[in-house]
Amino acid sequence: MEKITIKELVEFRTKSSDKSKRNFALKLKTRKAKEKKEEDKNGGGNYWSISNSSIYNTFKHGVDEYYDEKIKDILDRQKNTDSKKDKEMYQRNLDILKSFKEFDILNLRPNNITKFETIHKSIKIINIQNFPIYINPDLVFHFEENGKEFIGSLLLVPKLNGFTKANLGIFCEVLYKFLNKHYSNNHQISQEYCIAIDTFNASKISYLDLINKKAPSLLKSTLDEIKKL
Repeated sequence: MEKITIKELVEFRTKSSDKSKRNFALKLKTRKAKEKKEEDKNGGGNYWSISNSSIYNTFKHGVDEYYDEKIKDILDRQKNTDSKKDKEMYQRNLDILKSFKEFDILNLRPNNITKFETIHKSIKIINIQNFPIYINPDLVFHFEENGKEFIGSLLLVPKLNGFTKANLGIFCEVLYKFLNKHYSNNHQISQEYCIAIDTFNASKISYLDLINKKAPSLLKSTLDEIKKL
């Protein structure tokens, strides 16, 4: 079975009829690897890389100096292109960066990060209920809290018009399972700092939010439905 992205699980959930759901589920379960193009960063491609890179650097380095520099760069690029498509792309990335200046992602970052993991391609597909689910975390990090070492992670999820909080939760559920599979033998996985962010809406959810029922847990029921169809 070809890998399934989390965005495809969300897409399945948005299908409006039983027939369209059945056809989409059949496609996911039967397609061959050659039938699907390689996707970058959970299907986001390079369209959102301008804003994503600044958000990534801000979180990783713990300083918010990257936004203004990138905003100036985008404005220059936007002014120097005649392409309507490019102007639109720059504007959307610009809007995201301006919203993140208010969002303050540093409030979601633990203070005592000691190390960032290298995330190898070979571990980005995990088996969940016999489905090969693909996830590409932006950052996996070690941090200390109350004398203990924890593992946390950040996943940036770009998409035009963003996600509902419930669907964003599916990304966070898979992220937590990824951390638990690859790091739980030697480390404690942080529920608070296992975070998925919808960059378009500057909205976040943590695994702790799911534990506390601030959003429904939809991963299992979604995969169960795909399996039955």
